[in-house]
Amino acid sequence: MSPFPTVGKISFTKYTQPDEAIAKLATLEPGVTTAGEVEALLDNGGSTPKELYNDIIRYEPPVVSDSDSSRSGVVLDDELLRACREGRPEAGLLLWCALNIADRRLDRITRTILTDPTGRLRPEMINRVKLQEALSTEATSTGQTDFPHDDKSTTNILRLTDKCGLLVPRQRGASIIGLERTLPTRQAVPPLITMLGEKLAQYQLTPTDGAGVDFALGIGANHWLNLTANEFRVAAAGDAGEVRPTSQRGPLPDDLTELADLLHRRRQVVLQGPPGVGKTYLARRYIDWATADRAEESRLQGILSDLPANERRPEDIAAEILRRGLTTVWDIVQFHPGYDYTDFVRALVAEPVDGGVAFTPRHKIFSLMAAVGQELDALDSNIEPVLILDEINRGDIANIFGELLYALEYRDEPVATPYTVDGHASITVPASLALIGTMNTADRSIAVIDYALRRRFVFLDLPATPGPISAHASYSTDSVKQAAMHLFKVTEYALAATSPGLRVGPSYYLVDADDEADGLEKLAARYVYEVLPLLREYALEGELDEANLSALTSPLGLDRNLTQREAVASLATILKALATLPPASPTAASEDDMSDTGGLGEKTQESESDSATENGDLAETGASEAH
Repeated sequence: MSPFPTVGKISFTKYTQPDEAIAKLATLEPGVTTAGEVEALLDNGGSTPKELYNDIIRYEPPVVSDSDSSRSGVVLDDELLRACREGRPEAGLLLWCALNIADRRLDRITRTILTDPTGRLRPEMINRVKLQEALSTEATSTGQTDFPHDDKSTTNILRLTDKCGLLVPRQRGASIIGLERTLPTRQAVPPLITMLGEKLAQYQLTPTDGAGVDFALGIGANHWLNLTANEFRVAAAGDAGEVRPTSQRGPLPDDLTELADLLHRRRQVVLQGPPGVGKTYLARRYIDWATADRAEESRLQGILSDLPANERRPEDIAAEILRRGLTTVWDIVQFHPGYDYTDFVRALVAEPVDGGVAFTPRHKIFSLMAAVGQELDALDSNIEPVLILDEINRGDIANIFGELLYALEYRDEPVATPYTVDGHASITVPASLALIGTMNTADRSIAVIDYALRRRFVFLDLPATPGPISAHASYSTDSVKQAAMHLFKVTEYALAATSPGLRVGPSYYLVDADDEADGLEKLAARYVYEVLPLLREYALEGELDEANLSALTSPLGLDRNLTQREAVASLATILKALATLPPASPTAASEDDMSDTGGLGEKTQESESDSATENGDLAETGASEAH
């Protein structure tokens, strides 16, 4: 409740036209214009009741009684008058706040009837009939004879919420019958806190540093702006009005060139390859480059969480993206068998309302990203929206995409949907929206991936190569890197007769450790707990010959009778022995050879023998050390 004493009261039956009031307040000259002149100005035509002169403006000396006919006090400057003079967009919201400060009846209506306990507007109260019923009930329960509850007062209160910039109402003729949408208000929080501090100063009170926000929340000021307490705090501490310079992307890294070219040409690319080749990693690498290393603050879900609930429409999100100076807005979703259209595109969402639950059509991630992309295009922005579809082959494509399969092929054309959101019964996929899918070629579900999807995406192969192992700089010693390379090579050799999609990628062998012993143990654990189960699954499905699997695991000391913990210890011992051996002989396949062929080059009988001998020597050495 407003703690500030006021001389008069607002006349609810006399409508205050905010635009007219702001225009008149902008002409006041602090230190010169008198209270009498303000009263005459407000009374001079239009919808600006003269009673406001002593409600929303401060004077020196202050007006202490409405019966004081001198009206000689001069206007004191404050944040409301500055906003009016400067034509700032939040001037209407500050006027609304000033009216709530000036009249405790309006403040009570705002805090207890128009908004819920958290500070959010009650949509059902933005209705002339329902609001009047609530006002009448309040007037009866309190016995307050001057509490506004007549038809004209009700209409004027609702018109104020509209014209001051709090919301956009739904109307039937001149009657307000519902809430169309709320409007952004957080930009008014910092000046409101300043305005409250200036009013306190009039009573020789000054909040300590940071206490202005607590004072504002203590009197319920967040309710005036349709914000929760937390949203109010965030707005007070943030930079809602500050426009940041646009980031600049750096040079395109070589490893992203092919992906970037395909996205530029088709906008829809699937990265496919065996497990561990870095499909998602490459997609995220593209995001890091596209966002100019601002991936975290460019993610759509993060932007949404930073915005108050009344600023989460596509146009508001687009404005926030531009304000932040971003080059890309992105997000990531993971498909799975239970994922469907209502998770990905649009859905009816159950939302609590007074007396029950209402089902409201809402955007899901794809629809929202497409809508934001459209808004960015409408603003002539070059910002790129990107959506990563992780494990795209695990979902029921037809059930997830629905009519969007057509929209993906015919960009910038509206496609009808079952749900109308924000007044739009269709979805338009903008040409600017890039889709990056990832697909594990070892997954059995790949065989049934929707052919219609295949026709609409470009598929980029990512083979399993040892290059990332060679480039990995976080191995504790060269011996650990040598052990990792050995495991990659012997595993690749064991899988040589299988499909290229059933390899084991290099990411399984990338470990960070403090010392050599720790590095070898982590490498052994990664192999036993992650690689070996994958190989055994390949064997179980008939993709990998059991004899080849045994030929791989036996020299590594990975006996089937060992527990996993024992297997880790055994393999770590053998890898330790490997570290003491000289570099591989020239007869063994080189890293460059494997990189060029993806590890699939045929070996001669001589090299096979060398490999088997090397593994056998390691097994004997490891067994001797263990013994």
